[in-house]
Amino acid sequence: MKLILFLAAAVFAQTAAAEKIAYHCKVTKQDAHGWIAPEYGFQIDLSTASAMAASSHQDWVKAKFKDRGANRYRIVWNLDRKMVAGGNARVRYQANLKPSDNTVAVRMAFLRGNFANKPYGVGTCSKVK
Repeated sequence: MKLILFLAAAVFAQTAAAEKIAYHCKVTKQDAHGWIAPEYGFQIDLSTASAMAASSHQDWVKAKFKDRGANRYRIVWNLDRKMVAGGNARVRYQANLKPSDNTVAVRMAFLRGNFANKPYGVGTCSKVK
């Protein structure tokens, strides 16, 4: 359901302004134990240097955007997630998007706590038209 909303929002965003770009990404390789979603959506507005992120695990959230040059983008957002053992965890997601070869690398880190694991995943993206 969230992905259908993503596609509808992305099409609307594309028609609203030419500077906005939407991507649909599928994570094909994960070492994540459930922390990395199988699909992500990104809306990037180059004119305002802003972004939004969504996944098959979460709704749209505002994200920090950085144009890293050479057609590479970094998108960072924070979430509060429930842990299986109980309690909440504040986590930071980072997506490194490379539109020139349609790849994405997503990683997650715990912001509070001394956790050694840093889940990650890599996959492919396509521009939503």
